[in-house]
Amino acid sequence: MAKKTDNNEKSKNLKDFLSKKYPDAMNVDIISEVKFLDTGIPTLNYVFSGRPLTGGMPLTGKITCMYGPEGSGKTSYVAHIMAKAQEKGIEVVYMDTERSITKPRLMQFGVDLDNLIYMTPETMEECFDVIEEICKERAVSDNSENILIIWDSLAMTPTSDEIERKSTDVEIASQARVLSRNLRRIRGKIQLTGAGLLLINQARANQSRYGDLFTMPGGYALQHAADVILRVNKMKPSVDGQGIKISTPIKNRLFRPFQSTTIQFDYSKGFTQEGIIDSFCEFLKQIEILGQSGAWCYLSTDVDELMEAENIDRKEATKKVKKFYIKDFSNRLLEDPEYYREMLTKAEEFVNKNITLVANLTFDEEVKALEHELTSMDIVTEDTKKLIKEMREEE
Repeated sequence: MAKKTDNNEKSKNLKDFLSKKYPDAMNVDIISEVKFLDTGIPTLNYVFSGRPLTGGMPLTGKITCMYGPEGSGKTSYVAHIMAKAQEKGIEVVYMDTERSITKPRLMQFGVDLDNLIYMTPETMEECFDVIEEICKERAVSDNSENILIIWDSLAMTPTSDEIERKSTDVEIASQARVLSRNLRRIRGKIQLTGAGLLLINQARANQSRYGDLFTMPGGYALQHAADVILRVNKMKPSVDGQGIKISTPIKNRLFRPFQSTTIQFDYSKGFTQEGIIDSFCEFLKQIEILGQSGAWCYLSTDVDELMEAENIDRKEATKKVKKFYIKDFSNRLLEDPEYYREMLTKAEEFVNKNITLVANLTFDEEVKALEHELTSMDIVTEDTKKLIKEMREEE
């Protein structure tokens, strides 16, 4: 006990000394709670934060980076998240360096154009200056956490060197150097003001024989600075729409990485409630709240209640429990908001208690998942088949 008291006294003396020596550095609390922006898509909330109901895209000084190939749904997601942020009273600053977004597209997703701060900076350096100025302004205001800054996109934003030099004289990796230098400069400011930063990036073919088929430009500094890195892929596109697969294949500081969800996207309507509920039903199956017996489904919570009420084992309770078609279940979620909310609450309670029960994939399952993903994306080539074969042989 005496030794513990001595250590506490030493720690207090050191803290007092550092507080006098470095008052600004010591006058900062550890972030106790991260604020999330509800995306309106429970399965995407789960991928971000492990919370399908109360989670979502992180704000509170966090940096999220999203990348994916062309036509994968990045711009659609940006428009969707802008509308959701505005619904929550969050101010949105949109830096459109691609200059590709249109008013009809934003209006389709419900974005309030009158309250959207739209900017078109010319260079990477100017984008970073804008972010820094926002942080300075918000540092002295009372609503610093109610702002989301979106930069679309990193890969299409030139550096000042690239603009000033001739095309034949452009330095290699100039973007990576600018990102490395400036991310160090603004990351601390973002954390202090509590603003959220969403960076949109493109995908490049991975030149390595191993790992993901796609990688994102910008160098390792971007991967280190980001709190969450999302990859977007398009799945089996059709005339009316496509599936959008959103995953965390690289990094997530707020939840376990390597999570994913696939949401149906309609070209004329965006993310529909039907598509969101379909992905939620698949999630309920994944965490085993929704069981399946042939063509019928049942709730595992109903099985638990029946086991307790009639003092029978799980096998017998599963036979006797009330069953239903999955289509009837999804229709009820769609038509009854209270029941939908009830199931969201059950899902969140389940993952909070049993998060370790969502099993990690074995190596063989990961290879099978890779094969399935490549097939669904229609990019299986002889080289990718050879890569998968080598992965199996090495294991």
